[in-house]
Amino acid sequence: MSTQSIEILTNKEELSYSGDKFKADGAYGATDGLHTVSWKLNAFKGRIFIECSLITDPGDSDWFAIPIGSGTDYKEYATQTTITEANTFTVNAVWVRARVDRSAITPAPGSYSQATLGSVDSVLLNT
Repeated sequence: MSTQSIEILTNKEELSYSGDKFKADGAYGATDGLHTVSWKLNAFKGRIFIECSLITDPGDSDWFAIPIGSGTDYKEYATQTTITEANTFTVNAVWVRARVDRSAITPAPGSYSQATLGSVDSVLLNT
């Protein structure tokens, strides 16, 4: 399989949300399971998760998080951060998606505000 770069998530004016599912290495019959994700954040505050599924037609409970933080299943930005960052992981999954979660922010924001929570400009997947 040739390497391809796919945008799997962009900003939504919501506190927390999941992106659509995209084919992972296993969907193409590849056996190395090597994936790279990168994200570009603009004054972002919250957590980024990369999740995978082994199920052909996954439901909400069929996803598991890939460890991308320092001992966690997410990368947390406790203060507004502007950064482009990449992570590589190996998993023989069928699907992959990105997820934004802001439930751990204290005090909890009542609604989304780009001025205080920033944005996810893009999350790219390379398989």
